[in-house]
Amino acid sequence: MGFLETMLERVARFQKKFALPIILCVIVITILLGIGIKDVSLQTDLTKEMPQDIPIFKLNDKISDTFGGQDTVILLFQIEDSLDKRSITDIRHPYVIQSLIVLEDLLNKESSIDSVTSAASSFRGQYFITTDDVRNILESKQSAQAFFSKDYKATLMYIRADVGSSETKIKSLAKIVEDNLDTVPGIPGVKVTLTGNPPMRAVIGSLLSHDAFYTLSLAALIILLLLFVMEKSITKGFLIFAPLLIGLIWTLGTMGWLGIPLSIATAGLGAMILGLGVEYAVFMLTRYKEERDKGNNQEQSLLVAVPSIGGAIFGSGITTIVGFLALTLSTLPMLQKLGLSLALGITFTLISAIFVAPAIILLEEDFEYWYTHRKHKQTVEKHEKHLRNKR
Repeated sequence: MGFLETMLERVARFQKKFALPIILCVIVITILLGIGIKDVSLQTDLTKEMPQDIPIFKLNDKISDTFGGQDTVILLFQIEDSLDKRSITDIRHPYVIQSLIVLEDLLNKESSIDSVTSAASSFRGQYFITTDDVRNILESKQSAQAFFSKDYKATLMYIRADVGSSETKIKSLAKIVEDNLDTVPGIPGVKVTLTGNPPMRAVIGSLLSHDAFYTLSLAALIILLLLFVMEKSITKGFLIFAPLLIGLIWTLGTMGWLGIPLSIATAGLGAMILGLGVEYAVFMLTRYKEERDKGNNQEQSLLVAVPSIGGAIFGSGITTIVGFLALTLSTLPMLQKLGLSLALGITFTLISAIFVAPAIILLEEDFEYWYTHRKHKQTVEKHEKHLRNKR
């Protein structure tokens, strides 16, 4: 018997002797690591997922440090096709210009906004009540033409603020712009659209949260249903799924504690860990049940299942972990985080399958025996009582 098998045999004896304390310790560890899940952040800034030591990215960081790392929200005022006779057909209409002036004044009062740029500044203090008046002013101020499309169907407003990588600041900036926009009276036939880096990052953050939860939930449901069908037992299905779920909680919690964010590359991490790690607990439970079906007791079954299957899945798990750790040598940070996160996930599901799953199986069997014995005892007592009453 090799060193690994000998160690796993000792683990099996320990699990038989201290199954309940092991589960209690696992519950405590799961709670402590699970607290970190609330600190798992979302990385929506794609520039942070690029290699920062490459000259072009270094230059970009230097420019941001020198001139201020500003993010731009762009408001597009665009004429829509409409059958309404009141609708505006030229974006140079005085109503549009007046709305630009009002909105720019409102946004400039916001402390979180650094600057607002639009054609409005060219019309302050100017007299205009018709579209022709606006045209004449634009002819004298060519710089304002840059804010209008060539067909005069759209105009832009640029709102700059330094939000950095803070998701909270990004959402706050988008809300400030939208709230101020709501205070400006609507213009018939003109649609206002919000775009730019901060709004797009807010949308990416929302999509990442949705996709991470959706893919994890769907994968968990499908895997659980398949386990029920394959094992032909709801109880056995949960016995396999429990250590897998523990490993997943440990992984996400550790990511929160270590500050490893979820990004576009790792949004489906939960589903991947469930899919890759489920086989470990399946093999362990199946081998243990085979020994129990032969008539062996709990300890004898563990002494066969844990060293044999434990050694096999340990070898399989280690090669998978090493493969994922190879991604940490990638130039791209997003691949580095993906490799590290998956390596953590496989490590924890492997540990859970070898050290936690057998303890769960033993406790489930003990409970099932206690419950069956108790029901049998109650039935016997009820029958004896019935016989006494008949006498």
